[in-house]
Amino acid sequence: MALFQENQKAKIIFKADNKIVEMDCYIEKIYYDRIKLNLPKAANRYTPYLKTGTEITVNVFSHVGVLVQESIILTSPLEKEFTVEYDIDAIQINNRRRIKRYSANCDLIIFRPLLGNIETKIIDISTRGLRYYSDIPLEAGSIFDCKVELTPTDAKILFKGKIMDNKGLPTGVYRMVIHKIAYKDKQALLDYCETMLV
Repeated sequence: MALFQENQKAKIIFKADNKIVEMDCYIEKIYYDRIKLNLPKAANRYTPYLKTGTEITVNVFSHVGVLVQESIILTSPLEKEFTVEYDIDAIQINNRRRIKRYSANCDLIIFRPLLGNIETKIIDISTRGLRYYSDIPLEAGSIFDCKVELTPTDAKILFKGKIMDNKGLPTGVYRMVIHKIAYKDKQALLDYCETMLV
């Protein structure tokens, strides 16, 4: 799994006069040597400080933690596109996640008795939540009964999943936290995650 991807949330940190500005943005395109960023409209007042050659810090929020790179601006927002230097060898990982996610290709069923169930695949899973594919968006904060088949031979686990917002995730990718789960199902999930460490 790549450290980060297009449409993912990021943050730029730079100097403006005698203060430090932190601004959320999104990764629009990743090239081998540069990253194209999409800034919010509110950034317009700071564009004079985002000149080509200016030093800038880029933080990207990824599945392994916060990726930090000290970078320079290659093309200013005043030009056609806003790009910053990208060097994968210069990236540092801060605030590593305490709960590791594991890639998974498990079946997920989200039960919706009146609207029809969603049957899909999980992208990755941890003991606290998961990410999955879907063509059907669900409202953030909604809670659904869910079923996951971790492996073809294991018993299926049941839990209540709470939908999170999908800002910064690729189109069609959603996430949920495990809101409520029975002890035996929690143990089965823990056992599954432990086997992924081997």
